[in-house]
Amino acid sequence: MGLANLSLRLRIFLFFVLIGVGCLAIIAGSLWFGFSRATPEAPYTGYIMAGVCAGFLTLGLVLFVWRLFDENVALAIERLASDMRARAHAGVEEELDAAPARYLGDLAPAAAAMTGALTETKSDVETTISTRTEQLQAESKRLTALLSDVQVGLLLVSPEHQLVFYNAPAVRLFADTGRPRLDRSVFDLVRDGPVRQTYARLLASEGRETDTELLVSTKGGGRSLGAHMRLVSGALGIGETPGYVLTLRDLTADLDAHIERDRLLSDAVARVRAPSAMLRPLLDLRSEQPDTADIDAQIAAEADRLVTEIQKIARSYDETVTTWWPMQDVRAADLVDGMRAYMADEGPTVESLPPDLTLRCDGYAMTNLLALLAREVEAQGLANTLSVVIEPDPPGAIITLNWRGAPMPLDALDAMLERPVEDVSNAQTGRELLDRHGTDIWPEHDSEGGAWMTLPIHEAREAAPDPARKAHLAERPTVYDFTLLTRADHAAVDDTPLRDLTYVVFDTETTGLEPNNGDEIVQIAAVRLVKAKLVEGEVIDMYVDPERPIPAASTKVHGVTEEMVKGAPTIREAGAYFHRFCNKAVLVAHNAPFDLAFFHRHGPSIGAKFDHPVLDTVLLSAILFGQSTEHTLDALAERFGVTIPEEVRHTAYGDTVATADVFLKMLPMLEAQGMMTYGDVLAAMEQNSRLMAEMKARVGG
Repeated sequence: MGLANLSLRLRIFLFFVLIGVGCLAIIAGSLWFGFSRATPEAPYTGYIMAGVCAGFLTLGLVLFVWRLFDENVALAIERLASDMRARAHAGVEEELDAAPARYLGDLAPAAAAMTGALTETKSDVETTISTRTEQLQAESKRLTALLSDVQVGLLLVSPEHQLVFYNAPAVRLFADTGRPRLDRSVFDLVRDGPVRQTYARLLASEGRETDTELLVSTKGGGRSLGAHMRLVSGALGIGETPGYVLTLRDLTADLDAHIERDRLLSDAVARVRAPSAMLRPLLDLRSEQPDTADIDAQIAAEADRLVTEIQKIARSYDETVTTWWPMQDVRAADLVDGMRAYMADEGPTVESLPPDLTLRCDGYAMTNLLALLAREVEAQGLANTLSVVIEPDPPGAIITLNWRGAPMPLDALDAMLERPVEDVSNAQTGRELLDRHGTDIWPEHDSEGGAWMTLPIHEAREAAPDPARKAHLAERPTVYDFTLLTRADHAAVDDTPLRDLTYVVFDTETTGLEPNNGDEIVQIAAVRLVKAKLVEGEVIDMYVDPERPIPAASTKVHGVTEEMVKGAPTIREAGAYFHRFCNKAVLVAHNAPFDLAFFHRHGPSIGAKFDHPVLDTVLLSAILFGQSTEHTLDALAERFGVTIPEEVRHTAYGDTVATADVFLKMLPMLEAQGMMTYGDVLAAMEQNSRLMAEMKARVGG
């Protein structure tokens, strides 16, 4: 305790005093030792022995004093500096631990006071900013909710054709070709030719033309999409070159319907052409001859033939009429929400808890028809509150409108169905809309005062979630980052600012620790960071079938059992999905060489090379905090104030989120030390040649 109370200047002075006094004592002792063993025949041996002893003892004293200085001054200052940087740049709010710097006099308390004041000031500033931006946040939430309700696919694209915004219908539109992702090329989703040509033409018009229609197809040609392109101007169009908005709708069903109708029309013309061509000459001949018995028989035969062909055409029409009308995959929840929005305050209260079903129907027309039915219930004085229940009835579903009260009179229902449905094209009636869907609606009731109307839908399916995500990871309805509109187009990753890069932070769980000796991946988790922000909804959390037993010791660590991976994709399918997810991104992991070794080994069977730029949080920690400190994920999480819930520790997803949080806190610390680009970080890692060489050897394997 006495040394801890000394001032830093006095303590350093005592170090030098110790060296000086020690050296004098060593010299004196060495001289005594040497001359005590000198002989008259060889007096110079005393000098030699004294010099050797003095040299070794002085070296030992210097090393001892250096050890004391390194442990109590140098390492303490290094630890204190890194902790101060963490609080200054990474948002760590915990009090500074002054114990390691207890021999640095007033330096540790002064640093603690300064960081405390800084934290308090930052807290006050953040509170002020938070208070002043509450209205903007509320507006942002309303905008997000509004855009989430839009039932057409919306993509906002930067001048470099990178995605800046997408909504839920766009995700569903590309469900079979790979979902949209922020800061990825729009040409990962659609063929580039029509989009590039149309965009170039709009730019060349120099403002005379700002929007146009075009036809595009999804990557692979699976779907035909009608698109409306509009150049982004005004507040969003920052910069000399504007981006553009694509409004997309699926035309595949429409085009198929037109082809089918053309085929039926062509077939009908061919069927009636021959009998009708024969009837006219026979009729002319009959008027010219007195004996018409034979001619009448021929006319009757041709007429009968014509009637037969017309009946065949009619049957074909009846069989295919429901397929001509454009249908879409509409979520049950969207159908109910659209019904409520359409009625607004002009209809009865609608209660519903729709299941996760997708119905095949004309969503807009069905929404209006359901709203019309609900209003009719209220107009007939039957109820002011009703519930909409949608239940699966394979291969379709049943929609029922339920209320307490008298049933809907059949004549009133029929009369309502004969009226045109508002806002539906060509003033179609409710009956015509039902016919287009090949269905009907009828009223029912029970003896307990319940009444309802039943409307079957012939085609429905469960709205399956993204196979690479677990149920607890709800998909964000609308994803955007408008700052991507103004990002510079950097030619090389090395020269790109750290905050402008897209990162994929990932982790794996495995059957063991030897990727080159038969161990395999059993779980992959990954999140995407764009503009130094976590993109909610762009997540992977999937099990992988290792095609080998999982040792009990490994299950004890990560909790993944053989039952969990049964039926999961193998590394070939899962690795390919992960590779697409990581397209044009920098990979980030804790001890990245270990995880990447599995993907490198399976690269040929996956059909992809994992040659992405890589950052390892272990090496980044060594840069920021020195090699002498601990660099485990738990240690980094504690240092940065990141909490890893115990229930997800040592799971791929839990460790991935923790690594992402740690990495986001490292970024401002790297920038504060002058490492602004990816190349700067690589150069800093190159200075630590041993760790960098080890990382390159592992990643390259």
